[in-house]
Amino acid sequence: MGNKDLDVVTAAPKKSMEDYFFKNADADEVLFIHEGNGVLKTIYGQIPFEYGDYLVIPRGTIYQLEFADKNNRIFITESF
Repeated sequence: MGNKDLDVVTAAPKKSMEDYFFKNADADEVLFIHEGNGVLKTIYGQIPFEYGDYLVIPRGTIYQLEFADKNNRIFITESF
């Protein structure tokens, strides 16, 4: 769901981003951790996260999400 300013997405990843990193060059991202925990790896360091945390990822940041297990739910907003 979205418009020209914002996209709203849900995700339920089963595994970590083990073999790759990601960079969103078009939008800032806010990830709300609805279920699960792990580590967000960026050039700013390794940031642990758990249920209820918000992860703010500025546009152009290269990152990798490492999950502790396969039970994860994330609510993502992309702000253009």
